[in-house]
Amino acid sequence: MSNLRSKAALLEFLEYLARKGLMNKTTAASRKAAVNNVLSILDDDEAADVSKIDLDDVMRRFSNLNGLKYTSDSLTTYKSRVRSALDDFLSYLDNPMAFRPSTGGAVRKGQERGRVASVDTRKRITATSNFVSEQGPELPPPAIATLVLPIPVRADLTVYIQGLPFDLTQAEASKIANVIRAMAVGE
Repeated sequence: MSNLRSKAALLEFLEYLARKGLMNKTTAASRKAAVNNVLSILDDDEAADVSKIDLDDVMRRFSNLNGLKYTSDSLTTYKSRVRSALDDFLSYLDNPMAFRPSTGGAVRKGQERGRVASVDTRKRITATSNFVSEQGPELPPPAIATLVLPIPVRADLTVYIQGLPFDLTQAEASKIANVIRAMAVGE
């Protein structure tokens, strides 16, 4: 659990978003580059939990160390990219089922930035939470960063696969698929 919020976990998360098509590869790569550059000034203790860093302070330190290499516009862009990466990462860790990557695009009329989930999504989350609590004690969070994958099966049914690691291999995916196939009722 100690590495769950580390700089390395954040970088792995950004790679995952690009690899799975959850975020444009260029956007993910630019955020990853900004995170790598800006957070490279952190010592190991600071980089162990990125949720505790003060980004304004880190950017001030980064500017003091590297300011001559970057324009003020570049520093502003770096800060924005790191902030977006951190916000997405921490949002995912706080509530994987409601996670939607930010795109940095314009907000449509009637929508708010930072909105966690729609009413329907909250109902599904609540229903899932109630199901878990009725079945037995709630399990502790996983020790590594994992994914909750919603899969619409029918118009009225969405199945959620929880606990998928970001580094899922083809062999592991096949093993999971085989278990699900075994549960199917014949057609």
